[in-house]
Amino acid sequence: MSSNKELNFDDFKKMASDKSLSASEKIGFPDSYRKGFSTKILNDINLKLPIYNTTNKVIVDIGCGCDELTFELIEVCKKNNHTLILIDSEEMIQDLPSSDKIIKLAGKFPFNDDRLNKYVGQVDYILCYSVIFYVFANDNLYDFIHQSVNLLKANGHLLIGDIPNIDKRDRFLDSEEGKQFLKNSNQVKGSTAHENRDQKMDDSIVLAIVTRLRRFGCEAYVMPQSADLPMANRREDILVIRR
Repeated sequence: MSSNKELNFDDFKKMASDKSLSASEKIGFPDSYRKGFSTKILNDINLKLPIYNTTNKVIVDIGCGCDELTFELIEVCKKNNHTLILIDSEEMIQDLPSSDKIIKLAGKFPFNDDRLNKYVGQVDYILCYSVIFYVFANDNLYDFIHQSVNLLKANGHLLIGDIPNIDKRDRFLDSEEGKQFLKNSNQVKGSTAHENRDQKMDDSIVLAIVTRLRRFGCEAYVMPQSADLPMANRREDILVIRR
């Protein structure tokens, strides 16, 4: 594998402890991709997981990270009396607040113990944002997804968010809009290099996930991100509803 090898769980643990990195950099992004975008990202998530206008839901955030998006999600869940379960490494979640309804579980999902057993079939919404690519690159993608779906109650929602689809990116960059984007050095700086990966998710992977989940009795949809998100022109989401 080249020097562009994909980050794995242990790499993120080290990054989370690196005091020289910003909160965005600790979760694998330059600040230009995430800093200041948390409200817009959460608004887009709410279109698919209605966390703003519901109360008393059980929500799981797998690979929650430690940037401003996580802190904003915590505040929304407090306001709406949701139970929020945050899953990530100890290094990533140690500085996040906790309470009776904000539960931090340290470790790599899926767990090898029974900590989540009582939530099987009990979860309303699962958020897995900017995470699935690293699962695809390093672990068993379908085991991860099926273990997630097992937590959902009937009509529970799973959002596999912020999928870096190389085919979507290439379609955009080949368009007139994309060509104008490439001419803007401020937009391009670090962006396309950041997304050049040894392993790539493409249309075939995204659609295979949708097809597999439908065959296992779920509804599944590829959904666009809101146009005001920083990578909406080259990333997309999958919404899963358990039947």
